[in-house]
Amino acid sequence: MNVFLGIDAGTRNVKVVAYDREGSAVATASTSQSVVIPESGRAEQEMDAVWSVTAETIRTVVAELETRESDSGDEIDIEAVGLTGQGDGCWLIDADGEPVRNAILWSDSRAAPIVEGWARDGTLETLAETCGSRPYPGMSLPLVRWLADEEPATLERATTAFSCTDWLAYSLTGERGTDTTEATVPLLDRETTAFEPAVFEAVGLPERASLIPELRAPTDVVGTVTETAADETGLPAGTPVVTGAIDVAASAVGSGAVRPGDGSASIGTSLFTQVIGDGPGAEPTAIGMALGIDDRWTTAIGSNAGTRTLEWVRSEIADGASFDDLEELARSSPAGSDGLLYLPYLSETGERGPFTDPDARAGFLGLSPAHGTAHLVRSAYEGLALALRDCVEHLPADPDRIALSGGGTRSSLLCQLAADCTGTEIVVPTNDEPGATGAAAFAAVGVGAYPDLETATDALAGDRTRYAPRPSTAGTYDELYAAYRDARTDMAPIWDSQAAFRASADAAGTEPTADPDAE
Repeated sequence: MNVFLGIDAGTRNVKVVAYDREGSAVATASTSQSVVIPESGRAEQEMDAVWSVTAETIRTVVAELETRESDSGDEIDIEAVGLTGQGDGCWLIDADGEPVRNAILWSDSRAAPIVEGWARDGTLETLAETCGSRPYPGMSLPLVRWLADEEPATLERATTAFSCTDWLAYSLTGERGTDTTEATVPLLDRETTAFEPAVFEAVGLPERASLIPELRAPTDVVGTVTETAADETGLPAGTPVVTGAIDVAASAVGSGAVRPGDGSASIGTSLFTQVIGDGPGAEPTAIGMALGIDDRWTTAIGSNAGTRTLEWVRSEIADGASFDDLEELARSSPAGSDGLLYLPYLSETGERGPFTDPDARAGFLGLSPAHGTAHLVRSAYEGLALALRDCVEHLPADPDRIALSGGGTRSSLLCQLAADCTGTEIVVPTNDEPGATGAAAFAAVGVGAYPDLETATDALAGDRTRYAPRPSTAGTYDELYAAYRDARTDMAPIWDSQAAFRASADAAGTEPTADPDAE
């Protein structure tokens, strides 16, 4: 049996799946990892710890394959390893390949004032004209600018700026590089898809252009597993390692969205929507990524809305109910939740797409005494589906169907609401790890097992469950979306006031005032 390993190093979990050529997952493992929060609005990870967790997870899968091989008597050959992981951020190493500090993650907002300054002085538009999209604070360029200002000694030691996936590729092979999807924003020229050093000149750091390693396509072979990495992971030394792509692009490929016009979305810790096309699009909050294959791009809009809303509702509103019971409770309320609307911006860093507002916060609107727990729960589900529609509405093309992935697909209600609110067929692949599937597809094409991504994903993505929009709810959700869109626009000054209040309280060191009547 020949298998391909797909490695998906997410923010909170590392998953490794071994797929055979028919797309069956013959071995799988998942290991959680932690995020360091040094202070509000910041998010980091220890780079060596991420590699250690990844190596441990690979070793678990390799051991499972060895057990299967022993039990069946059939030889199992790992043909190649493919990679994907959390995107953006800044993962710096020195000349010896050692991390110079903790990685700063995509969700970190410390560089927000820098990006706001770039918006005022025109730098942001210059970068967008170059690469096709505006960078956000959690991307490499603004973070390098922040390090130059705040930690110059740290930056001086750095010789290479990686993403998470690049770091894992280096740990496996000893080779430095980055892929086109990671590098597009804000480092590549949108016309040539080549690295453009002028972006560093635009932000006053021309000498830091040398941080960017060799550019590769997602299906390029980076190198092979070193003896050291083999000892740590259990992989055979010499196994080919393929570049892979940012998790957003890999999940699209793994769910079957590879042809122009295909749409894809992921509902997990955050929400991402995208459509495959021949250019990056022009929406200010959209991110265009060059796939490095046949001039194809994927244009994505990321939202900070995600399944943490359901976790919060389950814990704080539904008295710790199971997710199955939570869904049943939501189903007991009518479509539209009798006019109750939920804005799902449950993040300390606000919202990033399809609008950008670091002060945006979640909330229920239209609450009355007639509403009960079931209404609150259903409106939370509907709020996530409306956030998905809000992103889809701003993509450069209307997808004919949307391949949906992520933890949110475990809820059949959320999948159906996604179809109802977007008015688009939702397709959920049987393989429930699209990031790992996409990474394995890149690996399979990279070593010539399949001629192209279309063939590889048709083989590896598995069967699909389909959710068609229900005509009976179309009018309700069109009305609710119009209210949602108006509400999130009109809330901006209120969010500003709330942010000013929080900042004032923090500066004064205000403690919560005790109830004078409490004993």
